[in-house]
Amino acid sequence: MATDIRIANPRRDRTRRILLQTGTVVVLILVWLLVTEVVGIDPLFVPGPDDLVSRFVQMAPQLPSALGYSLVIILGGFLIGCAAGVLVALLMAYSAVVRESVEPIVNALRPMPIFALIPLFLLWFGIGYGSQIGLVSFGCFVILVVSTSEAIKNVPSIYVNAGRTLGASRGRLFATVVVPAIVPNLVGALRVAAAASFGLDVAAEFIGAQDGLGYLLINSSAYLYTDGIIIIIIIYTILAFLLDRLVLVSTRGLTRWAGRTQH
Repeated sequence: MATDIRIANPRRDRTRRILLQTGTVVVLILVWLLVTEVVGIDPLFVPGPDDLVSRFVQMAPQLPSALGYSLVIILGGFLIGCAAGVLVALLMAYSAVVRESVEPIVNALRPMPIFALIPLFLLWFGIGYGSQIGLVSFGCFVILVVSTSEAIKNVPSIYVNAGRTLGASRGRLFATVVVPAIVPNLVGALRVAAAASFGLDVAAEFIGAQDGLGYLLINSSAYLYTDGIIIIIIIYTILAFLLDRLVLVSTRGLTRWAGRTQH
């Protein structure tokens, strides 16, 4: 009985994936045009292409300043929060004293609703970049410290025992066994934090912002400018995609050994 064995063809698989993804986008655009141009649904609910173009032209003078303001909050909070989260998790893994001291705090932060902390950040840091970057940093910190801590706990004990059998010191064991083992999980956590930082930015700009993409989004929502809301969402989506690609490309060499598929 013949067995059908398919040999992987990376080029063919990539082409197939691109065609499927493109086809999905085309279908969605056609449905959008059908609903707005043929069915004639109220633009308040689903604005058409003309509405989006018109609103984009009106918002264009504000976008460069808003983009710069939001990127400072997003990138600043992302970098600070991720660096702090990874550092704390590594210290917890290396030192039992640190782990026993900090783990109760981490476990308390894990279920805490971040958006509920907005009044406290406003009270502690005032209106401006301090409170806004602080909120994004806190959200990214929680994601990274929890993910990294869990990844360290899940390092196969056989790796650690093998290192000890070969005479590796505690520091060398940590640097050459534990850290490389958690890198793939760490990259995933960084991508999650990168995506979350954009949502956190919107929440952060509720803290007295007078500029920024989140500020424009809030204003559009207040005046029921659905087309303006969609434009800001599209911009956020593009920026989030670019940051995700940047994280993926910059860490590709770190996970090459793990045989991960890069998407």
